This record gives sequence, C-alpha cells and structure tokens, in this order.
Amino acid sequence: MGTLITTTLILYFLFLLFLRLGWERSLRTQLASGNLHHISVVIPFRNEENNLIQLIRSLSEIEYPPELFEVLLVDDHSDDKSLVMAQDLTKGLKNFGVLQLEDNREGKKQALTKGIEHAKGDIILTTDADCKVRSGWLKAINGAFATPAHQLVFGAVALKDSGTFFSRLQTMEFTSLMGSAVATMGFGWFTMCNGANLAFRKKAFQKVSGYEGNLDIPSGDDEFLVRKILKAYPRSIGFVSGDESVVDTPAQHSLTEFVRQRIRWAGKWRYNHSLPTRLLAMSVAWVQLIWLFVLVGIPLQWLSVEMSTGLILTKLVFEMLLLVPVHRFTRVSWNSFAFITLQFVYPLYVLAIGLASMVSDYRWKGRSLKHRM
Repeated sequence: MGTLITTTLILYFLFLLFLRLGWERSLRTQLASGNLHHISVVIPFRNEENNLIQLIRSLSEIEYPPELFEVLLVDDHSDDKSLVMAQDLTKGLKNFGVLQLEDNREGKKQALTKGIEHAKGDIILTTDADCKVRSGWLKAINGAFATPAHQLVFGAVALKDSGTFFSRLQTMEFTSLMGSAVATMGFGWFTMCNGANLAFRKKAFQKVSGYEGNLDIPSGDDEFLVRKILKAYPRSIGFVSGDESVVDTPAQHSLTEFVRQRIRWAGKWRYNHSLPTRLLAMSVAWVQLIWLFVLVGIPLQWLSVEMSTGLILTKLVFEMLLLVPVHRFTRVSWNSFAFITLQFVYPLYVLAIGLASMVSDYRWKGRSLKHRM
C-alpha cells in the first residue's frame, strides 16, 4: 500500500509542476493591439437585487469607447425587485439595455440566447449579475481577439472573501480550480472555464447553433459552448492575460448555498464526453482518496511518522508553488490557515460533492432543478 500511495502522490507532484509551467506560459501570452471591436456584454439575471448596483456601477466605469460597446441585461423571470432595479439603474446610460425573457422560456441559457440575438457587437462577452468588473476589462478582451484564430477566449474569475473563515476556504478552493484551468490552457489543453468571464465571436456562436443540444441541462452554458466551438474551430481557444481582465465575484454566504452551487457545477461532468477531461476528473478523485487514506492513516499508524511527515510537507510546498502566483495575479489575499484546513477538508468535500451531483436534485435562484439521467 505504501508503494501505491507514494507513486500516486509523486505523479501528483509532477502534475503540479506541469501546471506551474503552464501557468507561466499562459501569463507570457501578450495582449496584442489592433482595431477596436464592437463588444456586446450580455448578462442574464434572476433575483439579483442585492448585486445589481455593484455590477452596473462597475460596468459604467469601463474604459472603452461608449459607442463601441453595449450592455444587455436579460431578466429571467425574477420574482424580487431585480427587474425594476435594473431598469432604474440603467436610465441615462445610453449603451445599456434591459430585456425580459418570454413567459414560455426560462433558464440562464435561454436568457443568454435572447441577449445574443439582440446584440449588435461582433464580440459577445458574458458575465454574471453578482460580479464586479475592472475598468480595463473590455480593453483586455479586445486585445485577445487581435489574434484572428481566436474564436473564444476566457479570463480569470476571482472569488472574493467576505471576511469569514468559510468564505476564505471557498476562495482558496476556487482559486485552485481557476489556476488549474489557466495552467492547462498554457499548453493548449482546455479543461474548464467560467461563464462569468467568457467572450466569443458572434459568428462562431451562430455557426455552432449556440446552446442547442444542452438547453435542458441546468448548468454548463460555458463549457458546452467551448466544446462546440473547439469542434468547429480546432485550436481556437485562448486565455486573456493581464490582471485587468479578471472578474471578481463574492463567495457564497451559507453552506447550503455553497453545496447547491457546487452540485450544480459538478452535475455537468456527466455530460462531458472529452476523454482527457474525464480522466482528469477521475485522477483528481483518486488523488483525494489516496490523500484521505494518508490522513486517516496517521493516527492509526498505517504509515510511518517519517513517511507521513514527508508526504504532507512535500504536498504543501508543491501546491503553494502553483497557488501563490494565482492568488497574486487575481489579487486574492493568501490565507495560510485556510490552506492548511483544506488539506483535511478537501478530500471529503470532493468525494461528497461528486456523489451528490449524481443522485441529488437541488434548488437554485428559487427553482427546483435536477440533472437528467
């Protein structure tokens, strides 16, 4: 058993080195200068009355020619004051508009589709209603499309903690996911992205018929679209470097909200037919299972003290080699206590969420949802 544990973790440490190199490669990609594109920012929202003020304020402070971008907010049948707030907050902002989904349509993908149908820009940029963007966001996105081969690009998303320890744990976990996605992209291998910071050419969206084929899946608007565009346009995906391209979003306030969100995210993996990505997900689960065995084996003396100590210290060092630069780039504060705590919590979390996503229904934005079998 000791040989299996050691071999698995050595391979994991080598993979972390691979990710660190990929991260550096991604950041070395320079944003090119070129003609300014007309960009349409499409934002679906539902029951976001507590977040719209921050979102619209940040969008109104964007440094980009007003005549070359528009913001389309699409209401997905909110049952709070979100629609009225959006309409009031955008009054006087000439390049802002508010749309509503028809009564017979609902869901994030449907809201995105409606916004894209009304968009005037040749570049579509999406984010979420609980986000805050930086003033140089559109300039960074525009620079990424100076490369003609790029049909779709994604930027980093930073999870901001609210000062609670629970939010700091979320921030640490989310930053590792984002760092891994950017790092693999450094070698041209797409694994995941986040729809809170995603841009694509409208013509590419139309060519692949948008979200058709997965409209009934509750999540995955980002990843499924990327897969379709990659199939139609191989090697056409890019990462947007530069810290002005980062979008900030808050951590979940409660454990219930967090679990529902992660089950929704994890549920889309069953529809992912990419063999490398499936193998990656299985490898992550296997590493966490092995790590759980190591942690349980310490008090039970399944492993020697020397071996356990060596594995723990090596794991901490190699993970920090990847995560510290990601925190620095996204302007997220490093928290050592949260990092150490996750060493014990994360294996249980990964295995529990993975199992729950296969069997559990959930509620999101006041709706009861489930992934089809």
